[in-house]
Amino acid sequence: MTLDELTAQLKAVLSGNPGEDLQKNLRATLAAGLSRMDVVSKQEFEVQREMLNVLRAQIDDLTAKVDALEKKNSA
Repeated sequence: MTLDELTAQLKAVLSGNPGEDLQKNLRATLAAGLSRMDVVSKQEFEVQREMLNVLRAQIDDLTAKVDALEKKNSA
């Protein structure tokens, strides 16, 4: 590769937006890294949170019923 060819390639690379290329590469790298990790999406997290809230309400209701039955049986 001659110096002129190298200069032409560098000009072609720099004529684009290097920040944009860097951002694309960074996003791709992060996406690849996250795909290998055991993480969930925000949507999946919110679904699980709502299910947990429903279960907590059911547990509170059952706890109140058990307490009422225990009071009834001890009386």
